[in-house]
Amino acid sequence: MGTDTVGNGRKVHDMRVIIVDDDATFCRFVAEVLEDEGIEVEWTTEGAECWRRWSAGAFDLVISDVYMPTMLGTELISRLRESDPGARAILVSAFADQALIDTSRALGVALLSKPFDRRRLLELIAEVTNS
Repeated sequence: MGTDTVGNGRKVHDMRVIIVDDDATFCRFVAEVLEDEGIEVEWTTEGAECWRRWSAGAFDLVISDVYMPTMLGTELISRLRESDPGARAILVSAFADQALIDTSRALGVALLSKPFDRRRLLELIAEVTNS
């Protein structure tokens, strides 16, 4: 992956991503990886704040933790899809059991198990945003 494209040639300078996880350290890690690729990033630790920002801004992708105190990532994705059926999303979780795998499939979103490495994150972003 270069600094000009992700995956199948999507121009990263045109990509905006919002990250939501109740762990600020995780948000900063993912933001740093994406910013190193030239992707514009915002992040928050609250699902409701992510929803507000998504509704007010133009994002290409949301990367959301599943288990957060005030709003589950699955609830957030459901809301996003109600308002924007084409919303692209990746759910992340350290607890990716079969029930969560089934839920992510039902929502039509990718599921990434924690921990993951930089390469896998970027590959999945390319898959999701080029589909």
